[in-house]
Amino acid sequence: MPKFQPFIHHNNSARPTQQHINEVISTNALNLKKSSKALAKYHAALKAEGKQAVLIIFQALDAAGKDSTINNVFKYCDPAGFNVTSFKAPSKLEAAHDFMWRCYKEFPAKGHMTVFNRSYYEETLVVKVHPEFLKGQGIDKKPGKAFWQQRFDFINQTEAHLVASGTQVIKFFLDVSQEEQHRRFISRYATPEKQWKFNTGDLKESKLWDKYQKAFNSMLKQTSTTNAPWYVIPADNKDQMRTLCADIIKSRLKKMNCQYPTIPTFDATDLQLIDDLVNKNKA
Repeated sequence: MPKFQPFIHHNNSARPTQQHINEVISTNALNLKKSSKALAKYHAALKAEGKQAVLIIFQALDAAGKDSTINNVFKYCDPAGFNVTSFKAPSKLEAAHDFMWRCYKEFPAKGHMTVFNRSYYEETLVVKVHPEFLKGQGIDKKPGKAFWQQRFDFINQTEAHLVASGTQVIKFFLDVSQEEQHRRFISRYATPEKQWKFNTGDLKESKLWDKYQKAFNSMLKQTSTTNAPWYVIPADNKDQMRTLCADIIKSRLKKMNCQYPTIPTFDATDLQLIDDLVNKNKA
């Protein structure tokens, strides 16, 4: 899939720009509706075959467009065999376990496609920016380089295990600029239908922009693997972001080559039932 190469993160590679996404969409005549419908078709084959699974992860800062992207990209998918899990701050029960525990039960079964709106990567992002959160997990010592590397290594091992077990892992980092993020915060504040999303806590987190960018860079460097690469998608233009995400997922699902099961061999009794049904409807 050479057209997507600019968006796959390689070690220390620069993040793609809006120009990259403009060129790919115009050159390949990408269309959100067309890609989303094709994606749904491949999802139907995945569900019918029942031998493989797909885990799709969306990570981003606040107001990058995770919710709307999920709503638009998967709008044609059959709800059967499709699930979205949104991860908020861990509950007391979740924090009392290891950092991956709450995600294990949400991994997709064979024949299913699951979307994570945020994920276990929060434990290498928000928690890295706010190491004081570790106290709620029963970790009192100050985390050093080895602590975070251990988390990255465990994530890589988990994703490698998923892939080896037949689950494709597709990861998106929606890369919004701080200027656009602030414009969206203002829109939330000023629009009655969006005010429920407005939170001054998001404004406080935005002031930690540089720390978050450093954490994202580390995440990309340490966990963009051959098994599960990160796709870095410029997010200032929501329509283009959604279109590119849909086409990448469609292409990955197509490559899985899921096959519809063939009709089984029937015995004489079953064949007679089928013949009776067909002949009855001919009359």
